[in-house]
Parts: sequence; structure tokens; C-alpha cells
Amino acid sequence: MRDIAFALIMLGLIPLAAMRPYIGLLVWSWLGYMNPHRLTFGFAYGFPWVMLIAVVTLLSLGVGKENKRIPRSTVSVLLMMFLLWTGLTTFFAVLPDAAWVSWQTFAKIMVMVFVTLMLINSRERMHWLIWVIVISLGYYGLKGGLFTIISGGGNRVFGPAGSFIGDNNDLAQALCMVLPLMRYLQLQTSRKMVRIGLGLAMFLTGAAILGTYSRGGLIALMVVSAALFLKSRKRLTLAIALMAIGLTAYHFMPPQWTARMDTIHHVEDVNTVQSRVQSWEFATNVALHRPLTGGGFKVYESEALWNRYAPEEAVQRAVHSIYFRVLGEQGFPGLAIFVGLLVASWRSCAYVRHKSRHLPNEKWAFDLASMLQVSLLAFMTAGLATTSSYFDLSYQLMAMCALLKGLLPEGVVAYAGSAGAAATQPHLLGRGQAEHSFGKP
Repeated sequence: MRDIAFALIMLGLIPLAAMRPYIGLLVWSWLGYMNPHRLTFGFAYGFPWVMLIAVVTLLSLGVGKENKRIPRSTVSVLLMMFLLWTGLTTFFAVLPDAAWVSWQTFAKIMVMVFVTLMLINSRERMHWLIWVIVISLGYYGLKGGLFTIISGGGNRVFGPAGSFIGDNNDLAQALCMVLPLMRYLQLQTSRKMVRIGLGLAMFLTGAAILGTYSRGGLIALMVVSAALFLKSRKRLTLAIALMAIGLTAYHFMPPQWTARMDTIHHVEDVNTVQSRVQSWEFATNVALHRPLTGGGFKVYESEALWNRYAPEEAVQRAVHSIYFRVLGEQGFPGLAIFVGLLVASWRSCAYVRHKSRHLPNEKWAFDLASMLQVSLLAFMTAGLATTSSYFDLSYQLMAMCALLKGLLPEGVVAYAGSAGAAATQPHLLGRGQAEHSFGKP
């Protein structure tokens, strides 16, 4: 029954995507982040819904009147460079068959990231995309948070099997990344019940992160909490939500959770941490011996290279660090592009924050730039111990960082150097403001 209901929903959405590619992008994001088809049990579970909606969206974009130009920016150039470089390294991969499969998956993600760059050309479209991301991942935050509280934290929270967030560490990372987007929507809405609902969602998402039993997730949650407090306006409600999460961790989580988190202070005694460090050594050694192209996607699955480059008696496993994984798979040039993407995305948001800081009518841009930075910080922090180097959300967030500058009204960049400039150029600040309310999209 669940499969039939989901298939009927998709049959209704596909024609909309065919008529409006932007709707297709939203549906693709919903399928990619929430993985609703993974919540079924029959034919819908394995059907390639994501591919189908991507093809429909691309065909609609190709024949329609939507903009087909990718806005040029440092981020967009680096995104293209990274896609091409990973394709090049795949030619020289140690495991060519596995590498090609992984690169094709990554290339499909990047195509839709470029579609995001083409189609998110207004504040309203950006707003709805954020809502889709928040609802998609927030579902697991709400579900996982309730499960953690009801069960007293006795069982771990996982994401849907066969997805980017199936692992508990990856789910914790994704939930940390979505928390700032929830806060952004809370700051923008004028509806009291929506603000309260988003506050509750943030609390339950925080509880779900605790329930994953992810030590990296806990560290990322603490970093994100501090960054949210520093970068947010109207901090009282945020402080209450963060205090509630802290009290949940202190009073309600069971002894086994506390014992696991306590190992953060005694990493030398933890086998899992040691094995991760060994995987970092393996990736580094691969890059030192293959500095330009690395070993290609999935190099850690090569038993021959693992025996050659891993520390003695190391257990073969995936490289649990987004940085070391890229280093081992894509070489030093690939790591440079990857880090450059993170830096360029951060700087793009910093630029928007600087230009919109004193413009009352552009507070939405200031808030969004701030929260996107916190989301990137969550990815970079939790990514120290996860394998999610090619997580689709991270690249879509980078694209959103690049797009934000172009969504500011014309003239703001030229005249927004000071609060005084804002007062003397009121006609530049209100374009689109009279027609739109972020509380009523």
C-alpha cells in the first residue's frame, strides 16, 4: 500500500517537473535528502526515481525558456574543475570498475548542482529550496529525536539504508548541517506557530544527533551550537533550545552513551579511533606515492594497495575523513580544489554578510549567509571523521553560497559599504520587498 501511495505521488509530480524544471529540482532534492522511496518495502524501493526526475528536469530545462547559463563565480569554476579532475583520476584508478561507478554517481549529483546554479535565480526560489531541504532531513531529526527521548537514548538512530545518510555518523553530520537552515527559516518567518514549530524541530534534531551515538556528531553539534549563537540575531529562543539539548544529553542519555562519548578524551584507548587514524595514514601514503591522481575512487577497497600502504596490522576499511579520503582518491590537486571550494564558499558568504550587514531590507541575505557558513562549518567539522566527501547536500550548499551574492538587489554591492550609505540609498534596498514576505512565501 505504501509503495502504491508513493508511486501515485510521483506520477503527480513528474508532469509538474516536465512543465517547470524548478519543480523538478525541488523534487530531486526531496528524493535525494529524504529518500522517501527507501521507506517503502516493495517495487518502489529500488525503482530509480531520482534518475527519472533528473532526466525529466533536464529535458524540461532544455526545451523550456528558463535560464540555461551558469553564473560565473569562483565557486562555480571550482565545482566544474573538481568534477573534471575526479573524472581524470578515474582514468588512472586502481580499481577502474568501482571507480567509474562512483564517478558516474558523483557526476549525476554535480549535474543537478549546476541545474541549481541555473534555476535558483530569485529569493523565493532559494527560500523554497531551503524549505525542501529542511523538511526532508528534518523528518529524520523529528523522528530520531522522538525515538531518542521515548527510548531514553537506549538505541542508536540511523538514516534510511542505502542512502548517503544511512550510517549513524553521516546522519549526525547531515542533521548538524540542517540545523542552521532551520534557524534561518525561524528568523525569517512572521508566523508565531511556524517559529515555535521550527524551535521544536531544532530541539528534536539536536536530540536525534545525540541518539546517533556519533562522537564526531557530538563535537560538530557543540561547534554548530556555538557558531549559531555567535552568528544569530534574537538569541533568546535559540539559547533556550540549545540549553534544552544540553539538559537532554546530561539527564536523559543512558550510561552507555556517556561512556561512549567519554572516549573522546581517551582516543588512544579506542580501537575505532585508532583504525580511523590508520586509514588516514593509508590515504596519505597512497597520495605520496601517486601525488597527482591518487588512487581513484574506492582505492581503500584494493587489498593489494592496503597491504602495501596501510600501517602494519591495520584493518582494511573506508577512509573516515572527507579530507583524507579526497587526498587518497584524488591526489594533492584534488584535495586543493576540494579545500578551495570550501574556502571560496565561505568567502562568498562573508562578502554577502559584509555588504548586507547595515541594510535593514536585506537582513534575509545577511541571515542566510551566516547560516550557510554554519552549515559549511558542520560539514567541515563532522567530516573529520566521516566518509561523506561527495555528499550531495554539501555541493548544493556551495552552489547556494555562490548564488546568494547575485540575489542581492542591483546597487547594493556598489553602495552598501556603510550604514550611512544604506540611509542615503533607500531606493536600492526595497526591490521586491513590498511584494514578498518570507513569512508568507
